[in-house]
Amino acid sequence: MPFTPVRRSTSSSVVIRYHSSASDFLANCQSDLKTRERDANIIYPFALKAKHAESSSSSTSSPTTTTSHPRFCPSITTSFTSDSETSDDETSAPAPASPSKNDQFWLSAWTVHGRQPAKLDMVLSCTNGPINKYPIFLYSNVPDEDLATSFVQPRIDALVSKLRSCVKSKRVFSVYGPVPLAQSFVRAWSSLTGAVPVVEPYYAAKHTFCTRETLSSSIEDSAPLSPLSPSHDLRLAEPKDLASAAALCYGFASGSEPFVLSVQDSFKEAGLYIQNRQMYAYKVGEETASIVCVTRSSQNVAAITKVYTNPQFRGRKCAEKLVRHACQHQLGEMGKREVVLFVAHDNKAAEKVYDRVGFQGLWGKARPEGVNDWVEIGFEDAEVGHW
Repeated sequence: MPFTPVRRSTSSSVVIRYHSSASDFLANCQSDLKTRERDANIIYPFALKAKHAESSSSSTSSPTTTTSHPRFCPSITTSFTSDSETSDDETSAPAPASPSKNDQFWLSAWTVHGRQPAKLDMVLSCTNGPINKYPIFLYSNVPDEDLATSFVQPRIDALVSKLRSCVKSKRVFSVYGPVPLAQSFVRAWSSLTGAVPVVEPYYAAKHTFCTRETLSSSIEDSAPLSPLSPSHDLRLAEPKDLASAAALCYGFASGSEPFVLSVQDSFKEAGLYIQNRQMYAYKVGEETASIVCVTRSSQNVAAITKVYTNPQFRGRKCAEKLVRHACQHQLGEMGKREVVLFVAHDNKAAEKVYDRVGFQGLWGKARPEGVNDWVEIGFEDAEVGHW
């Protein structure tokens, strides 16, 4: 009797899961985020911090969600199917919990292929910072070379459709992510809601990184910086530095339209940086010449998120000395493997500084894996937050 092979379904589906808590989000996605810790820095550290906050408050409030791992228990909803067939386990997937009144959540996009474990493709976060709401952040769990439009757009369309059911359109004041993801989001969100994107992006930048090896190499290759004068000091900012640090936070924000800060919020922001030991200060006597803020910290990666020099002290390499000092501290005493940052394409002075410190793929040099282009695109008539 001739052998007749059994035909197996070759269809794959993209499914979206809604996570109303950081605990649920990390239960489903943390293994992937840890594997790509550097690339996930825009999403992962905040989720860790949010999970800690949830755990701290759990003694006074009962949990509202349960967690499961979609690789093994696909409690996820189908967004679209890549062909006319239905994958074997699609019909057994129960619907996730409906969005709650909580306006902070995460959406994850997965590819499900037959009975194989689900594969995480993308994450969208809609979260709140200490000053105001954050932009929509996007993370890709696949390499840059795989971000073809045919892969990106269907997944972004599914994420946007779910997002629209969770928030008012004015909540989405901007989106920030790798260029292919952010541009696809803008097309989908504008088509679905009628939101009008701003003419010029708020921010267009390279994502780059520094390691212990590249930092050491930069020190060996660079011309030595002049030694610090006795009245100069590089250290973590202290409570007594609050007023001068707040003034520099205010100055930084003033050049970051539309994310300006009031004087009151500048003091609040600086106070939080100091309290959390996230701000480095270049002190010249009692004055603060420059600040560097290091936040978004996970086990192996930390991000420099603010560098600003008092205009009176510019041209003296204060920022370069302080950025190098912060990187040495993070990669040494703090045990990080990488420090990451974003540098605007049009900020050539900053790019040159970071290149000298040891950040990769800058100043015309070849880009290694992990250095890529990001963009923040805003929307008209939205309720602008801050980050």
